[in-house]
Parts: sequence; C-alpha cells; structure tokens
Amino acid sequence: MSMICRTLITGILVGVVFGQLTCATQLSSVISNDDGLRLIQYFKAPFSNLETAFYSLSGLKHYTQGGALGQAEKESACKLVKSCETKSLTSLYYGASVLGHLRSFCKHEFSKETVEFVKGKLNENASVKNIHAIVSILKNLGQEVDDDQVLSALLNALKSDNSILSSSIALLTVAKLSNPNLASILKSIDIEDMAAQADEVDERFLHFENNLEITSTFLSAVVEVSNVAKQPLAISKNQVILFTNFLLRSKTAASTVKEAYLLLSTLGRITSSTQFRLAKVAVVSGTSISEHKSAIQISVSNVFSQPLTKLSVIAESIIRASDNEVIVSNVPFKFDGQKTYNFMFWKKKPKSGFYDVTLAISSTGTQLFGVSDFEFRVKVTSTITVANLEIGTAEREQTGATLNSVSYPSKMEDMRADNQQKIIMQFQVKNIVDDSLVLPHQAFVRFFKEDSNQEIIFVAEPDDKSTYKFEVELATAGREQFNSVPGKYFLQLIVGDATISNPIFWEIGAVTLNLGEDAKKAKPSFEQQYLPKPEIHHVFRQPEERPPVVVSQAFTVACLLPIALLFILWIRVGANVSDLRLAPKNIMFHIGLAGIFILYYFCWLSLDMFVTIQYLCGIGVVTFIFGNLVLSDLANNR
Repeated sequence: MSMICRTLITGILVGVVFGQLTCATQLSSVISNDDGLRLIQYFKAPFSNLETAFYSLSGLKHYTQGGALGQAEKESACKLVKSCETKSLTSLYYGASVLGHLRSFCKHEFSKETVEFVKGKLNENASVKNIHAIVSILKNLGQEVDDDQVLSALLNALKSDNSILSSSIALLTVAKLSNPNLASILKSIDIEDMAAQADEVDERFLHFENNLEITSTFLSAVVEVSNVAKQPLAISKNQVILFTNFLLRSKTAASTVKEAYLLLSTLGRITSSTQFRLAKVAVVSGTSISEHKSAIQISVSNVFSQPLTKLSVIAESIIRASDNEVIVSNVPFKFDGQKTYNFMFWKKKPKSGFYDVTLAISSTGTQLFGVSDFEFRVKVTSTITVANLEIGTAEREQTGATLNSVSYPSKMEDMRADNQQKIIMQFQVKNIVDDSLVLPHQAFVRFFKEDSNQEIIFVAEPDDKSTYKFEVELATAGREQFNSVPGKYFLQLIVGDATISNPIFWEIGAVTLNLGEDAKKAKPSFEQQYLPKPEIHHVFRQPEERPPVVVSQAFTVACLLPIALLFILWIRVGANVSDLRLAPKNIMFHIGLAGIFILYYFCWLSLDMFVTIQYLCGIGVVTFIFGNLVLSDLANNR
C-alpha cells in the first residue's frame, strides 16, 4: 500500500498547490456577514452611557453606510443626550455627535450658554483632541466655526504634540471645516513620512505600535483628506491594503464597543470613498473545471462583503501549465446581474490538466485596489474509462502470447500461472467525453492474497502509442516480490491522477500462482508493520543460592564472640565505671555511640553504602562533639 499512499499524498499536495492564488498585494480577508453580526452585537441598546451610545450609533452608521437605526437604539441614545453634562467638553462631544445622528428623532437643544462654553475652549492652549471635539460639537449643533481660528489652534497644538495619533486627529478636524485649508496643515503634517514610521509584519500588515486606535485613526484621516481634496491618496495602494489587513486581522480580537467602532468606522470610510475602491476577489466556482462545472466564476466584493458591479473583468490569458500554450487571451467575463462574473471555459474544449489564469480587473473612473493583477490556477478534470484491456500468460522465453480481452468493469475467468511463465497485460485509458487517450500519472497493478493480507504492487508504464503495458516474470518476481508464497491472488488495476474525476479501482479477477519453491516467511503487510509490538520484559540475573542457615548462624556467633570477650576482659581487669555521671553530655555521647553501632547493623541488614554515609555524617558529628566534652571533663577531674 506504500505506493498508493504516496499517490494519495501527491494528489493532496497538487490540490493544495494548484489552488493557490497570487496577487502582488491583496486583502487577507473581509468582514463577512457573520463577522458583521458579531461586531454589531456591541452596539445593541440599552446604552449605559453617552460614550457607548456614540460608539454604537457611529459604528452602525458606518457599517450600514448611513442606514436607518433601530427604534430601541434611538430611544436609549436620546434619553442619554437629555442628561448630558454641559460643563464637560468630552460629554458634550459624545452628546452632540449622538444628536447629530438623531436629528429627526430626538428633539433636544443645547442652551446658548453651553455653546458659548464650547467656543470659549477654543484657544491657543487647546490640545488637538479638544479642538477636534469643539469642531465636532459646533458642527453637529449647526453653529458656525471660525476656520482660521481652528487652523491656527491646530498648528499651535501640533508644536507640542505631533504624534501619529494627534496628527491624524488634526487632519480629521480640518476635513470637517467648511473651507478646509489642507495645503496649510499639510505643510506641518507629512502623511508619507507618517506612513513610513509604520511597522511592517511579514509583508502582509502595516500598523503603528500594534495599536488599533492609532492605525485606524491614521487610515481614516488619509481617506478623509483624499475625499475632501478630491485627489489621490497620499500613500500608495499597497500601503492602504497592508493597513487595512491589520484592521481586518483585528476583527476577531475586537472585544469592546470602542474597538468595534474603530474597526467598522474606518472600513466604512474606505467603502464610501469617492477616490478609490478597495476590493477582494474570490474564485467562487472552485478551481476545478469539468463537464458539469463548466464555468470559471469569480466574485469581487468590498471590505463589507458587498459585491462590486459594473467592473471590467478580462481574462488576459489562460495558459496550459504543461506546455505553456495560450488557450485564451483578452476574453471578457460576463456579469450575471447579481454578484459573479462568469467565463464558460469548457466551451474552449480544454484538455485535462492545469491552467494558469491571469485576470485584469478595473473600474471605470475610480481606482481599484487589491485586484488589478490577479492570478490563480485551475485544473480541468476528465472522466475516464479503461479500454482494450488484454491479459494472459506466456512461457518465460516466449516472445508472443495469446491474450484475452476483458471489458471494464467486468471480471475475467480465473487463470493459473507458474514460475516458468510470465503474466502480460496491456490496456488504454480513454476520456469518456471525446474518446481521446489519456495518460494518467499513476497506473498500478496490485496482487492481493486475502488469507495473509500480502500485497505486491507493480507499475504499468505507457508506450509511445499511449498504451499501458505490464509484464512480470514469475521466476524472478516469485522469489523477490511474492516471497515464493503460492496460492490465489486477486488481480486489481488502480488508475488515478489529480485531473481525473473518477479514479479507478478495478478488480479484474483471480490468479492462482504455483511458484515452485518452498514458501519463505511472508513479509508483514503494510498495516501489520505498524501494529503494537510485544512488550519487552527485562530479566535480571538470578541471585546465587545462599549458604545453609547453620553456616550463617555460626558466622553470626563468631562475630558476636569479640563483644562477649570484651566484657569478660573488663571484668578481669576491673573496669571502673564509678566516675560515669548522668550528665546530659555523657548521655548524648553514649546515645551517639550506640546510634553508630545500630547504623552499622542496619547497613549490614538493608541499607546501602551511600545512605549509610549520609546518616553517619549526622550521628558522627554529634558523637564527636559530645565525646570531646566528656574526655575534657575526665581530664579535668584527674
């Protein structure tokens, strides 16, 4: 089965390779319907505060491209606007922005004192963020804004804070003005230099400090400036795509209402831009073409998965990969009126194989980013059958043979062969549609012995007339491949290819082999090779037989005799123990001495040398200290 497994693996790898899409720089993903539904869950009423209401209504407006808001959202937001803190610039910014989304629904007006409070905050000491809030409040309340004063305040604020975030907010502020002087602000803010400070990751993402707020605010500012100035973007299309890819990567990580707003508001600005269109192309028909799937179908959508219509989609070339022959050039795709562009490639009667497709996609009057140069690979599959199969046996030295025809998928009559013969088979593979000959990459002949699961696989090779031929001499193969195991084998034909839609596994019939020699031990089958092996049990050397008990006891008595002799001699010489006092040091010394003897006993009985030394170090130190004190005391008493 090893060859079959390699065949399957090859097919899988080819399937992965041919489906790869290539484009200079393209969107990594889009906001799908499921993504959108998950993100707008953060915008559901009731709102806990004005800040949440602002992010929710603004996010919904950008996502729906100005669509209607829900009744619950409008009522909850309007209630919060009426309780807005009029002495807080931040609270007024959120309240006035929400009121701007609810002009026809929420009947609330801020007092003249509030308006004067806001105007009074516009001075030379105001920060960029506060200036943006002031302009937004006045615009949403329908008040006039002094453009020159705003511009002067912004330029002064940028001297103390010209970070990417502050500079981006300044651009968004100027874009809100009635007569924006972009030329003046752009002298202080270099958008190209700002973009050059972004961090690039794997040539797929651009971002500032891996921060969603900074990156989304910068990209929003670039798009707004382009729309207001009615000029091309100040950054390249590749940079736009890479920045957008970073935002799209954040769609699954967004976990707060603010993050959802930052993501959808920027993507909404990109979608509604009048200067460019950012799109992603997908091969919706799959990359396999057959009689039943005859068209190449692609869809082109914006970042919100909405289809882009009225595009020009042209197949610049479709080239057969095997010989680089151009099959199609400069042929337009037809729009189906809903969301896909189609080209009936099957009508060109392509041969089975792989084809490289190059598309040119453009939009009239507007730049199209992300899909202008798009390439992918498709495969044309065919339905096959086995034809003209002939099989038979011949003597080993015989040049010709009488072969019997077998029609697919029927079976032949059982045949017999011995080790003086050879088995010969030849066949052709044809395309069912046009009856042309096909040369699949894999054609195997398999002998399978059912009772032992033994299998032998041979490769059939085509000749110059596209006829596959197989011949095996049993004298040699019987020893080397069949291991001289006689018996009944099932003969099977396996034909497959990555471009074949119906791979064939045909059991042609049974062959009884008489291989003549004594059967060797059959090799284990593919499955048997990976079965659990018997557990290995290590057997230690058996211990030597111990001596009789009498001998052991005799040696024990012999070891104890010196102790008895010691006490006898002490009695003979008159051992003096009268000076032995029951002082603590004397007791500790004798306990330590007894402990050493007991430790020796346990070493002889069960402990090993290393454990004995560990214990001896502790007991020996105690015995040494107190023994020294005892000897010193005896010396002083003399």
